[in-house]
Amino acid sequence: MKKQAPIALLAAGKTRDSFLRRVPHITERLGPVGSTSLRLASRIVNILQAGVPVGTLEAFAQAAVILISVPDSWLEQFQDELLRCDFRWKEKTVLLFDSKMDSAALGKLADAGAAVGSITPVPLFDEKLAVVEGSRKAVQAARKLMRSPGVRVLTMDAGQKSLFTAGTGFATSLALPLLAASVETLRASGIDQNQALSLAEKLFQKTMRTYLKSGRRGWEGALSAQDRDGVRRQVQALFRESPLLAAYYYENAIKVSEILKQDPAWIREAVHEVYSTKAAGAI
Repeated sequence: MKKQAPIALLAAGKTRDSFLRRVPHITERLGPVGSTSLRLASRIVNILQAGVPVGTLEAFAQAAVILISVPDSWLEQFQDELLRCDFRWKEKTVLLFDSKMDSAALGKLADAGAAVGSITPVPLFDEKLAVVEGSRKAVQAARKLMRSPGVRVLTMDAGQKSLFTAGTGFATSLALPLLAASVETLRASGIDQNQALSLAEKLFQKTMRTYLKSGRRGWEGALSAQDRDGVRRQVQALFRESPLLAAYYYENAIKVSEILKQDPAWIREAVHEVYSTKAAGAI
């Protein structure tokens, strides 16, 4: 069997918790490891328990795939250093690993002839998941590298990483405040803390199951039914408890209605009917 070419790694910054350590297929093939210095390259090799530290990027000559895992602010500098090496770039694939950037950030290497792409680990509780993007050749190489037991790989369109991370943001950083608002409002109604947490968790799970079954058609509650009186009472109660929560509910209701193709004018009217000019201005 023909021996596979080694994988080269150009790394800097935090690597102790790197997803690389959990992908045996990569560490088993890891060859030259470069960094800002030979000392740091040696430290990375010790952390990964794989690879050989090198003091010059010329040592990457025999590697068919080069992984780059560095702080985004250093990427252009390292890219320039790689381009100073006399490599046959058309024979190489360069993959960004665990970066906020995508293959578009490797434009200089792409112009030199390299196939470029990125691998983005997605932190989940119950599985190892990575999303890859880039040129066809780069995606094929990335999927092959990530092919390890227990690792699931998804493919996104090239250059769409920011759109992907925005999508994950809706389910994480933007969803958490909704959960917090739900728990805080339940607590304000007199529900015990643990009971409020449990109820909110079950409601969010129910919403997810409903969406998986029915999609947008599963939208339910006072907003979907355009229950003017119900929404008015909810916003009024929230405003008495916390003007901030009332504003959060009202503004989200408007945006959600627009996203789900419903005219939100009735929501504005319902709120206007309840509050004085001063109160309405506050939300």
